[in-house]
Amino acid sequence: MKQIKRLLATSAMICLLAGCQLLPDNDNSETNPPIDVVQPPEGVIETPPVIAKKTEWDTILSPFVNKLLHSSSANDANKVILISDIQNRSGDYIATSQIDEVLHLLVSKENTFSVVDSKSVNQAKQALGISSDDKLVSRGKMIGLAKSINAGYVLFTTIYKMPSEDNDANISMELLSTQSGEILQRVTSKELTAPSQVSVDTAKEATE
Repeated sequence: MKQIKRLLATSAMICLLAGCQLLPDNDNSETNPPIDVVQPPEGVIETPPVIAKKTEWDTILSPFVNKLLHSSSANDANKVILISDIQNRSGDYIATSQIDEVLHLLVSKENTFSVVDSKSVNQAKQALGISSDDKLVSRGKMIGLAKSINAGYVLFTTIYKMPSEDNDANISMELLSTQSGEILQRVTSKELTAPSQVSVDTAKEATE
């Protein structure tokens, strides 16, 4: 009987020990949730915005005005001059209002002529039926406008090519007589750049 009780007790102990091995290991450590890593799209490169370079019309036009007014044969007692609309032959958009403002300032500084103000020009255009943003600018039209304002001269400017990072502007500037309609003086980009080009060629020859 005692032997049976021992066997039962031994069996109970074995079952108890086996049950402890089967129990799950309770780990109190917390499991962090997975982190989603956002990868940038392949092949997409952000480019900085392009900043348009401002054209320095004062620097470009100043040599033209200086040479034109100092070498002109303007002998008429009527020293009133009309700054004409810009004749644009470049094929590009040109902010002509900026150029007009620069020309007014440059010619006024020379004290050679009395410049017709913009208000008087606009009033004369309305009287003659000329649009304020007229695209068909011509010498004849500007001379007629100057006569209506009683201006003795016209400063006529033509832009053939806009300036760029690689090339200078191609411009011609003329002083016209309102009375005769003739071109009294003409200055071109080629004339202004010719001396510097000669200097470069001379220096090149000296080093050869």
